[in-house]
Amino acid sequence: MGISPGLSIDEHRGKYQSPVDGFDVLIYTGSGLMGREITNIRSCDMVVIAGGRTGTLGELAIAYDEGRLIGVLTGTGGITALVEEIVRVSGKDTGARVVYDDDPASLIDRLLTVYKTEHIRKPSCFCDSRTGG
Repeated sequence: MGISPGLSIDEHRGKYQSPVDGFDVLIYTGSGLMGREITNIRSCDMVVIAGGRTGTLGELAIAYDEGRLIGVLTGTGGITALVEEIVRVSGKDTGARVVYDDDPASLIDRLLTVYKTEHIRKPSCFCDSRTGG
């Protein structure tokens, strides 16, 4: 599944120069490159970051603030080299969990284990578990 910044397949391909091959479904948000990130993050149970630049930094910030399970494929450069420091200096407990690994298969295995055993049970960061609201 892909989350498109465009309003249509034509805008997805033309304006954003984005591929359509490899997707079973493309959701056209019309939100632009930055706006679609919120839909992207809120539509998933976990986020994996490999390399990355400013768009990835934005997705990391959203995923962290949304309390998501985040996997970082270390050794891929870009934003991944800074994630630990970004999380540390944020000084914010959102319920997010960050897992680091330099092996893609191991990272996915570890994320699935954490999700199935711990993260799936945590309340949403928008829900106060003490009051149920």
